[in-house]
Amino acid sequence: MATFLTSSPRVPLLLVLCLGITGPVLAKAPDANAQGFAAYNKGDYAKAHALFEKALKQDPSNAYARLNRARTTTLLNQGKEDADDFDYCAFESNWMYLALADLSVAVEKDAQALLPKIDEDSKGLKALKASDEYKKWRKAISVFVNEKGIKEKVLGATSDWWFLQPGQIPESITLAADKRVMATQQDTYAYPTGEWRPLRSGVEITPEKKPARAWKLLAGKYYFDQGKRFFFEVRLEPDGETTPADSGWTTGPLSIGPLSGDCL
Repeated sequence: MATFLTSSPRVPLLLVLCLGITGPVLAKAPDANAQGFAAYNKGDYAKAHALFEKALKQDPSNAYARLNRARTTTLLNQGKEDADDFDYCAFESNWMYLALADLSVAVEKDAQALLPKIDEDSKGLKALKASDEYKKWRKAISVFVNEKGIKEKVLGATSDWWFLQPGQIPESITLAADKRVMATQQDTYAYPTGEWRPLRSGVEITPEKKPARAWKLLAGKYYFDQGKRFFFEVRLEPDGETTPADSGWTTGPLSIGPLSGDCL
């Protein structure tokens, strides 16, 4: 296979003929991600962001460009969430969700290489990593990559979950330290609705007046922006098919993720 060289008047004609190149000499396209990272290191975040955008248009699967765009998205927008006109629930324009969507794709593509870079980042992702949205997302990633001590990181002594299903009243479900399941609907008082205990792969939940059932601990995807983007969230899903006797939160899944219940 012929080797293509960068077109230059300095390439001797004899060398071109010796290499057997008979067609046009083509120049390799510049690496937009590498150019963007150079601008990023110089502090020109707007230029870097535009180059990372270009890199992703050329190759949407470029996991490193995803990570880098999350960095510049954070640096160019941090603090805007404190403005009076900031619409937290406009997910397609909320910079935190956009950055988490890029990080989710990056980790999905190459967790082994990119997750350490995310964890060690104290510059580009600093503001994002200080948010509750990121901390919930990081729990989901812990489940996704099967990190050691997953249950302790996600469940702990007490964990708070959301039941969010179309046509159902959103509920906050707490797996409390005393092993009671507590439910809250529409900011009313919390009331007991069952019991739970940890299992090797998740938890066992016994709703009031219903049989016990195992729930699996999983990493799920929450899609937004008309399905074009997603971020990871932690899910508890009932093991096996639900029955007609199940209703409300007992049908699952329960979730812990960046999404705020205030947006529902």
